[in-house]
Amino acid sequence: MPDWIWLAPCFGCLVVSLKLNRLRVLIGPSIACAVILIHGNLLQHQTNELFKAEQNIIINAEVDSFFKQISHGFQGIVVVRSINGRKLNAFEQPKIWLVSPNQLEIGDKLTTQMVIKPITGLMNDVGFDAEKHALAKGVIAKGTIRHSTSFYFVRSGSLRQVIFSRASEQTSRLDNGPLIEALLFGMRHRISDEVWERFKGAGLSHLIAISGLHIGIIFGVGWWAGRILLTISPRMFFAPVLIGLSLAMLYAWLAGFSIPTRRALLMCVLFSALQFSGRYLPLLMKWLVVFAALLVMEPFSTLDMGLWMSMSAVGTIFIYLAVKNRTRRGVGLAIEIQCFIVIAMSPIVAALFQGISLSSVLYNLLFVPWFSFVVIPIAFLSLLVSLWDSSYAMTWQLVNLTLEPVVFLSSFSHFSWLSLSAFHITLLSAFAIIVCLSIWLNRQALVLGIGIAAFATYDWKPTPLWELVVLDVGHGLAVVVIQGRRALVYDTGPSWEGSGITQQVVIPYLQARGIDSLDFFIVSHFDNDHAGGWEEIEGTMNSSVFVSSQHRTGNAECVEGASWEWGDLTLEVLWPPKLVPRAYNPQSCVVKLTSRQAPFSVLLPGDIESIAEWLLLRNKTRLDSDILLVPHHGSKTSSLPQFIDAVSPDYAIASTAKVGRWALPDASVVARYEQRGVIWKETGRSGQVTVEFYPDGYQVEALRESKGRAWYRQMLRKGVE
Repeated sequence: MPDWIWLAPCFGCLVVSLKLNRLRVLIGPSIACAVILIHGNLLQHQTNELFKAEQNIIINAEVDSFFKQISHGFQGIVVVRSINGRKLNAFEQPKIWLVSPNQLEIGDKLTTQMVIKPITGLMNDVGFDAEKHALAKGVIAKGTIRHSTSFYFVRSGSLRQVIFSRASEQTSRLDNGPLIEALLFGMRHRISDEVWERFKGAGLSHLIAISGLHIGIIFGVGWWAGRILLTISPRMFFAPVLIGLSLAMLYAWLAGFSIPTRRALLMCVLFSALQFSGRYLPLLMKWLVVFAALLVMEPFSTLDMGLWMSMSAVGTIFIYLAVKNRTRRGVGLAIEIQCFIVIAMSPIVAALFQGISLSSVLYNLLFVPWFSFVVIPIAFLSLLVSLWDSSYAMTWQLVNLTLEPVVFLSSFSHFSWLSLSAFHITLLSAFAIIVCLSIWLNRQALVLGIGIAAFATYDWKPTPLWELVVLDVGHGLAVVVIQGRRALVYDTGPSWEGSGITQQVVIPYLQARGIDSLDFFIVSHFDNDHAGGWEEIEGTMNSSVFVSSQHRTGNAECVEGASWEWGDLTLEVLWPPKLVPRAYNPQSCVVKLTSRQAPFSVLLPGDIESIAEWLLLRNKTRLDSDILLVPHHGSKTSSLPQFIDAVSPDYAIASTAKVGRWALPDASVVARYEQRGVIWKETGRSGQVTVEFYPDGYQVEALRESKGRAWYRQMLRKGVE
């Protein structure tokens, strides 16, 4: 991020471009550079202020969001007002995620000592990106109040918290209570994974997450209420706008002015202002003005896929209405617009969810009006009734009833869900571009669009013989080996209650590569950090050969001397010498992969320790490999000097967690490899590491080094890249 001083040429260029007509084209770039410099440096300044003190700091803070329960306490967002007694001005006050042993409420003011840590997310080709998510929310660090630490807080009795608590208490026993909380307050953590999958498969996720659609619905309800008043008296000229904006602001307030609600609220305000400005602007120009205003206020929201979802949907409708002859009316027009939106939005949806719903048009035609005219109005009516009389729960039963057909019918959506690989998503994007151009532009432009789409979908990169992919899974291990459309998985990474690396990273990565079954599935040993999701892999990916060193687990034995031929590769087991009732670190399945077309090999040793390494040294020649997956994540209990010499790798790749509780890799182990001229890579610093093997060589790519060197990642992770 360039320093504040670069604002001077930005403003200078802006002044000159405003004076000279020939330079008017520079107005936009000048404002854009100034906006990103101001927001970026402000965020960086907040980070420096927060981290320049010791790791253990004393803060005064105010709770800014609902706290949700997690596995080891409660988590929410707080705004830091002072650090170690030094009061921060309004521009210096950072937002952080705070983990507390007690549940805090909105508006609570607390003073406590806490441990502050940088934000360190995983970085893979697929999966959740915590660093992007944090920046989009304006959060710059994580803080933890230890259970042994005393702290005090002052409860302010926030009206929003009171309303939420009362509504939550009355809906907690309803089957669809979590959905009601999500609709009214944006609290989605109680919605089960099963329900989320149903709504995703039906293309209805946007109806549950508070978005521009909900704000627009409430604004529309207020608008029409104002129109009724306007028919009664001409003096009520501004009633539609005032009532609409008031209800929209109330809804956004209930949702904590989250990013999507702020975006939608600003859109309503700007559209109302443009409507009453007396100046005619085409729909597309209004859309551009709103989009520009959003980016000036929140430029980092470009990292939020929700921005592109909502703005693309609105823009798609405007484009359609602007260029298409509207010969249809009513239901016919609604169906036509919905089909166009689905086609135009399909690339974004596919990129976000790695698939599309073939039935989303039908579901949206059915349930968008249902939510607009039935569910949301009744939900708001129920909220008002509950505030008036907390003992009256009949209206909440009615809201629960209106959600029943949505939940029931969405249960059939998985039949129409189509998972897509990255290549299929590219093809879909090209198809969507061609369809949109055929509606919008002339034949010449259509031909040009087809040419550009063909150029974009053609793979110019030579195809490797095979690939080794070490996924970034934190403390744990998950490796994917790919030959064409065939794959081998070695370990699955950790799991936790309700989810794990298998569901969040491994399976989505395989699906993105167009792989729906495994030729080989190898579990090195059955500690959670290596085999947390092995049952999920077995149930989902239908592996042909399941290899393990544990009795009665799998259909192939991982014992010394076993080997298999797999395409261009030979898989050879070097350890352990026999099966065991329970495979722990010392019994890790050690496998060597050797290419027959090219003289390259990879050694996968799991979590073996020094004793196993000594025993493997009895036959040194078979250990020699070009790539070594570092044993036991770089622990000092492994990687003996003699073992490293016997393997003599060019690269050593360690699967580690940045700022992990085990403090791995050990510095002495890293030095041991580097002293021997071995190039060291670790996923905690480098993200996903991919090795592509060709007939005449191989290429190593670390995701953070090639695609992830953004200034904000260095800032959030304290400059580790």
